[in-house]
Amino acid sequence: MAEFQRYTHVERLGTEECDGLLDNDAVYVTAKVDGSNGCVFWDDEAQAVRAGSRNNVLAGEEDNAYFRAWLSSNAEEARLLRSYCELHPRRVVYGEWMGRDTFVGAFKGYDKSARAKLILFDVLDEVTGEYLPETQWRAELAESGLEPYFVKLLAVLSHPTMQDVLEVAKRNDFLLEGTGMVGEGVVCKVPGWKNRFGRSVYGKIVLAEFKKQRKPAADRRFVEPEIVAAFVTDAEIEKTMAKVCVLVGADRFDANSRKMMGMLSSMCWRDLLEECPNWVKKFKNPTVNFGKLSGACSKRVQEHIEALGN
Repeated sequence: MAEFQRYTHVERLGTEECDGLLDNDAVYVTAKVDGSNGCVFWDDEAQAVRAGSRNNVLAGEEDNAYFRAWLSSNAEEARLLRSYCELHPRRVVYGEWMGRDTFVGAFKGYDKSARAKLILFDVLDEVTGEYLPETQWRAELAESGLEPYFVKLLAVLSHPTMQDVLEVAKRNDFLLEGTGMVGEGVVCKVPGWKNRFGRSVYGKIVLAEFKKQRKPAADRRFVEPEIVAAFVTDAEIEKTMAKVCVLVGADRFDANSRKMMGMLSSMCWRDLLEECPNWVKKFKNPTVNFGKLSGACSKRVQEHIEALGN
């Protein structure tokens, strides 16, 4: 990889970025898994296969819940990934790292067989700068023996509605078979599709967020708490708590740790800022006091921690 390629941000279905995504003949709907984003690629300079987290190459003593250590191990999937990347040095394989000894996401109820696995969901072609079509990357990785580690393709829909996609999401039991539970949500992809801004975009529905969305307040003077209520959800906070634990190497989140609380508030605030185009659209171009917005975000995080009894 000549330059680290951060995986694309998956937008919420129904936002401006996703306008037109569902209006296609073949919309691929895959399970969404709660873990930690990881990638595997060939490094020309090092002449070796390397591991990356969502934001950077893992180097030196840095690791991500033992992902880098696992990639160098004799685990079957790790060996197959190393072989694939060596044979395809211009491919970057992306997946959801589930954690080596314990699940790294906020949700801990997945089948234990999913631990110490990278659930594969995409492949980037560095030559074109585009992600491979769903059928192509699955066929290519399957030839290398990696099919058992694919994220589940739940459906291929033609011009679906949001309700159609939601119904698929409600039946998603990937890694939860026999438990009666459903997964976090789904991701929708259309090979080669670009939105009206010329960007390649994937869409998602996250069930916990979908059920808890609130209508914007009529009084725009107090729009900041409404933005936070709609976008800083319980599910997002708990996922961020899990990420903090991974970053500091802790088994559980400690609310008495100033470092962990500071990281949690900072990361939730950063994520809220990344969602700016979406809440600007949802709240119809509101006038926002960012100082109040930041304060409301911090308060929301603190209230959630107190409610958990940490």
